[in-house]
Amino acid sequence: MADPPPERSTLSDASDASYSSGVPVPDLDDLRFQPLVDAAKRALPQRAPEWTDHNVSDPGITLIEACAERTDQLLYRVHRMTERQRFALLRLMGITPLPASPARITVVLARTDGTTGRREIPEGTEVRTEGEQPVVLATTAPLTLAENQSTGVVEALEQLVPVAEVLGTSDGLPGGRFATSHRPWGPGTPVAEPPFGPPLTVQVGDAVWPAVRTFAEAGPNDPVHWWDDASCEVVLGPLVPAEGGPEPHGDVPAEGTRISVEYHVYRGRKGGVPLGTPLTVVSQAGLSATAHGVLAPAEDAEDWRQALERAGLGLAPSRRAVTAADHEQIIEEHVAGLARVRVTALTRPTDSHVPTALTQPPRPAEVLACVVAARDPLRAVHYFDVGGVIAPLPLSLEGPGGEPDDGDAVPQPVADAKCLDAVIRTGEGEPRLWFYGTQCLWDGEDGENASSQDISSAFPDLPDDFSSQLDEVAVLADPASADAYELFFFKGETFYHRAYTCTDRAFVPQADSRGVRSLISEAFPGLSPQCQVSPDAVVVIGGVFFFMKGTRTEPALWRREDDPLHVLLVPLFEGDPAQAPPGDAFDVPPDVLNSVVGVVDASRLLGERLRVGKPRYHRFGIAATVRPWSSTTADRERTERAAERALRRYFHPTAGGPDGRGWPWGRRVHAGDVFTVLEAVPEVRATTDVSLLADDGDGAVPSVEVSDGGLVLVGDTVIDVDITEG
Repeated sequence: MADPPPERSTLSDASDASYSSGVPVPDLDDLRFQPLVDAAKRALPQRAPEWTDHNVSDPGITLIEACAERTDQLLYRVHRMTERQRFALLRLMGITPLPASPARITVVLARTDGTTGRREIPEGTEVRTEGEQPVVLATTAPLTLAENQSTGVVEALEQLVPVAEVLGTSDGLPGGRFATSHRPWGPGTPVAEPPFGPPLTVQVGDAVWPAVRTFAEAGPNDPVHWWDDASCEVVLGPLVPAEGGPEPHGDVPAEGTRISVEYHVYRGRKGGVPLGTPLTVVSQAGLSATAHGVLAPAEDAEDWRQALERAGLGLAPSRRAVTAADHEQIIEEHVAGLARVRVTALTRPTDSHVPTALTQPPRPAEVLACVVAARDPLRAVHYFDVGGVIAPLPLSLEGPGGEPDDGDAVPQPVADAKCLDAVIRTGEGEPRLWFYGTQCLWDGEDGENASSQDISSAFPDLPDDFSSQLDEVAVLADPASADAYELFFFKGETFYHRAYTCTDRAFVPQADSRGVRSLISEAFPGLSPQCQVSPDAVVVIGGVFFFMKGTRTEPALWRREDDPLHVLLVPLFEGDPAQAPPGDAFDVPPDVLNSVVGVVDASRLLGERLRVGKPRYHRFGIAATVRPWSSTTADRERTERAAERALRRYFHPTAGGPDGRGWPWGRRVHAGDVFTVLEAVPEVRATTDVSLLADDGDGAVPSVEVSDGGLVLVGDTVIDVDITEG
């Protein structure tokens, strides 16, 4: 935003001082009515090609002119705003200019005393530049110089500089404001109980006045202050209009009382340390230090212009997370020591393989219903329409063919109705429950069918619209209880589910459960749009829901309404990504884990549940046959090492993947990925064979399945260097 322009004037003669001096006064408010209208008209052919009448008589052009006139007025008023008014707007928008940030560099520490033994250099060792105002930095981690090791590299962070200044004297009136000369430093990390502004000590006369979050908490004689973070001012108690007369909130110091303050700042760009700068080690004798690299350059404090530019990108620093991306951004901004962060609902099954019985012929292309036992299923029975007759088709889930069952035939009432919506079964050998139209019935004993009843009578808790013409009913077994199940009634784009207990051919609602209506698209987010509305059949195998619609069969996981979001953390990896990492390389340090928990807890929405931890790492092996450029022993060994290093780097959690930023979350591994890596290794002439090996010792697998939010780790690698010609 430009500086405030001079007041507009009706004077236009040469007697104006700006003209008589020969130096015209700049008019920064140069975006006027007609240019705005012209710019809008130029955009019409691209934005609205069907709008062809751009004459002033067109009602749409009239609206454009009205908007341009209003915009011209707003721009004029905005450019006349004072700096304090701008800061007031920043405060209303929730935008706070950022304080100066510290320099983060790496420092090379070297022995200068000629010793060669092991030496421990503790965390917090200070190093500083030369000069009257040195930049002081402190190491952020301990450093060990092993025996005969002369140098080591460690990260160092600029230290805060104390500031003590007198802000002015009180005039004895309420609402006094006193600006600081620098923007005090304060942590921007979201916390459960935010502090009252930055760490600031305000002294009024000889007494320290503490901060309050709002003057509404202060009585008329309370010696308190409020920190205005937008305008960088200490504010004393105001006089607030009230029905019985103005009421003071907070004490007002007597006229002439001195107002002073103490706080800390970073030096901004003055605190930058160029590469190669020699540094003095303060408390460790026999060491020299040199600036080695810049991890984060020091930045000056923002002014209101820079704050508004940043606001144009993100409005304000995120302090409350609404989406998973918000959580990721806040964690990455405020927690150090992490290489990657992923926040996900974990809704995709690890194994996306669909049982053959559910997909391939002789399964009919369109089924009326499908039944699979909720516990230990062995068969899938499809029901389809053959010339007006409902016929069963049993298929084995474990191999070719399927053993028919005398109970597979539909009961006579269902056959007579020529309607079948759904069939459910709790276990192999257990009776089935058939749904058709508004009715349902259980298999009868001794081959006899029991009498049917209304669905609304069998399930009185069901909403009325789920008591007839259901699309499908699915059953999910509770592994913790032999007779507990969750039933899912599908209709249209919604479904209703509740926990039941199955006893004596009846489903009884569990007393501690409640029925919930949900959208299929929200509760099963991995489904395609085709399967999200009126599925033909839904069966559950191994906790995975399989939706059938026409010729499609898709797996999906049910996301419960109270399921937590999973915050998956990958720590920084200090080792060589081309070598096998140690077993604990990707364990999240306890201090980092606690920091993430604190940030997530403070920024989450009320009632939102999150679970913080590390992702699942899928370990697998690789066997490959490659040909080198030459057959010498040295070349063969070099080729083997180069191939292994390239594979370990490519599948690394933090340095792998196509972009070198880590293996993509949840992406499965194919043999083609290995071919791609090996073809780019300079020492490899050709790759003739590749196999992926399961980590459980089951041998070669066609691909490595990776769970939603999971990553991969390369285990054993077997590189066979083939020197056969041809």
